[in-house]
Amino acid sequence: MDGFYALFSSYWWLLFPLGFFIAAGFSSYMRYKRTQAKIDLLKTYAASGKEAPADLIAGLDGIDGGSGDSDDGDGRGTTVFLVILFGGLAAVFGAVGYLGLFGLEGPEAYFVAAILGVLAAAFLFSGIAGRGRRRD
Repeated sequence: MDGFYALFSSYWWLLFPLGFFIAAGFSSYMRYKRTQAKIDLLKTYAASGKEAPADLIAGLDGIDGGSGDSDDGDGRGTTVFLVILFGGLAAVFGAVGYLGLFGLEGPEAYFVAAILGVLAAAFLFSGIAGRGRRRD
């Protein structure tokens, strides 16, 4: 049991990216299931010879564009959240490494802060680059 404690105390911070990975995978799977349900409903309408409602078809038009959980409809709200989240986590890990809190000092904390900082920068540049694009 002592080996597990040593492993956990050294790599506890990996729970954060692992949790984000699992949450993103679950979100992607649920988006896939919603899309399949809409397609099955369209197949039912087509099989019965009826015209599908315009709202259903309009809902299918926006399937490939983002997760739909943004408040402004184009994903910028989600991007801003991710930039703030990863930037904040990078700052916290940098401060923890500098101050030596929680028994985590120096290179380990700085390494985690660098990874989270790179993720924040990637989301920031992605948001800036995608700002001019419009979905038709």
